[in-house]
Amino acid sequence: MTTTGVRRAPGVPGASPVDLPRRRRRLADHAPFLVALLLGVGLRVVVAVAFPGAVMVSDAPGYLTFLDDVSPSVERPDGYGLLLLWPLSRVADSLALFTTVQHVLGLAVATALYAVLRRWGVGRWWAAVAALPLLLDAMVLLLEHTTLSDALFLDLVVLAVVLLGWRARPSPGVALAAGLVMGLATVVRQVGTPLVLAGALFCLLAAAGRWRRVVPALLLVVGFLVPVGAYASWYHGTYGTYALSGIGGTSAYMRTTTFVECDRLDLEPYARVLCPREPVGERRDPTDYGWYQIGEGAQSLAVPPGVDREEVLRDFARQALAAQPLDYAGVVLRDSVLGFDPVRVDRYEYNTTFKWRFANYLDPASSPWTRMGWARYGGAPPAPVQPWADLLVDYQRVGYTPGPLVLLGLLLGVVGAASRRSGAARPYVLLLVLVGLGLSLLPAITTEFIWRYQLPGVLLLPAAGVLGLSALRRRGAGPPT
Repeated sequence: MTTTGVRRAPGVPGASPVDLPRRRRRLADHAPFLVALLLGVGLRVVVAVAFPGAVMVSDAPGYLTFLDDVSPSVERPDGYGLLLLWPLSRVADSLALFTTVQHVLGLAVATALYAVLRRWGVGRWWAAVAALPLLLDAMVLLLEHTTLSDALFLDLVVLAVVLLGWRARPSPGVALAAGLVMGLATVVRQVGTPLVLAGALFCLLAAAGRWRRVVPALLLVVGFLVPVGAYASWYHGTYGTYALSGIGGTSAYMRTTTFVECDRLDLEPYARVLCPREPVGERRDPTDYGWYQIGEGAQSLAVPPGVDREEVLRDFARQALAAQPLDYAGVVLRDSVLGFDPVRVDRYEYNTTFKWRFANYLDPASSPWTRMGWARYGGAPPAPVQPWADLLVDYQRVGYTPGPLVLLGLLLGVVGAASRRSGAARPYVLLLVLVGLGLSLLPAITTEFIWRYQLPGVLLLPAAGVLGLSALRRRGAGPPT
């Protein structure tokens, strides 16, 4: 008796001779990205080995306090604790688990960003290049290896834009899901609030026909409001007001400390402590005035009974902006340009760059603040493991995304979004530009410049650039509708 059917390739169950060349071609097509992905995996393994558990960066210990008191914080939205720390702590109360999940999420969203760019016709090399900041940037690696909200926020932002761009015209269900993700990003970091505007605009521009535009846009807004409204209601149950946090006045005050001249303001005597002692041009980092006890600034403000502290800070900021609008605009413009600096160094009054470098954590000497974080996990921080820690210090000197490349991505993205030759890709290029640039500029408008606040632009503007360039060359071909 003879056996009929498709002949299988030796040693490959279920694979026909026709399938193998196709699979090899597919593998070769994605080879540049797969190499970059393997490098990203390897670097994350090195980080985990070099700095066991986690790195206590900046406010990282403060986020861990949520595990001991599951209630909304006045200082920041606690979406990070709700979405990642608390659920994972039910599995194991382990810093290594928290950071490992963040590393895996970073690899996953990098893959998703690469995939959506390929769907829009971007070539394999350029799509892989656009994913490199997510995979290889040293600051991204550091933030994934600490208990700050930044890594989860960035992952949710990238996921939202990937969902919206998976097809040329987002369906109502996809728009609802993208809005939900944008809302989750906002309860992780409040700076994500404008995401809903960019997403709704994309829905209005991407589709044809009134209802095909309006319905997805409305559903995106509804999806956004679900987590934001739920969190605001939770906050109201604790503090009696609907909000995501209670420090808007502090942030606004910090923005003015660089330029404010208090002799132009009409201040109550108790608010005079907010006036910087140093002359303009010699001021310290805004965080000094906003968060550190230095005998002046927000932490030294004592208000009379019945007076709202945050309202006093907001009034200070309103008066400063009204009295010195050009000075404020100049500082915002100055700080907006800093994100395109060729090197990540301190400029002007800013002095926090050291926090976002692995070199700062080679000496694990603890402070009262970091001891609070380590106390839940055995007390003293573990010593870095050599030679891997030194290897990361050397790597970060070259393993970052230079500002001029981010600027190039912005310029190409703007051209791609503005040109009719980009065709169906125009709304999506515009979305990438608005989200990447907007989320990077908003801190310069509202608070101050910090390098980690620039990462939305670092991650999304190169993608906008390669998609804009590709759309111009291919005259706007896009993914299936």
